[in-house]
Amino acid sequence: MIKLSNLADYAVVLMSNIAARPNDNHTAVALNADTKVPLPTVSKILGKMAKAELLISHRGIGGGFSMNPEKKDISVADIIEAVDGPVQLTNCLSDHDTSCDYEPVCLTRSKWDKINRAVYEALNSVQLTEMVQKPLDFFPTSDKGQLSENKG
Repeated sequence: MIKLSNLADYAVVLMSNIAARPNDNHTAVALNADTKVPLPTVSKILGKMAKAELLISHRGIGGGFSMNPEKKDISVADIIEAVDGPVQLTNCLSDHDTSCDYEPVCLTRSKWDKINRAVYEALNSVQLTEMVQKPLDFFPTSDKGQLSENKG
């Protein structure tokens, strides 16, 4: 099974919550209350997002974190890479020496590279702004009552 780490999943949730109100300062405590992501995890992720320059940290009274206005097109891949490092489906795709005993006879490495690139491109093609768009509501709550009132 290919699956995001819990940290990456939580990071996308937190960043989506922040992006829904991009001009606000967001504290770890408030984000914990809004998302139910454990407070230590929220703090850890906010630090990683600030280090990756996706968020700006504001210290002092009224401080917190806000979207970095210089980062207009944050992708899901950017968020995942900020917490987990590069998207990498197998160990042999690492830039680091993996010392794999099978590398000289491996027939699949080049295929994994292609698959890894496709997964990265898919994650990179989804912008954070898309994650916070509200779905279309063809039957808004305010109109539902009016529809039943007009029927008779």
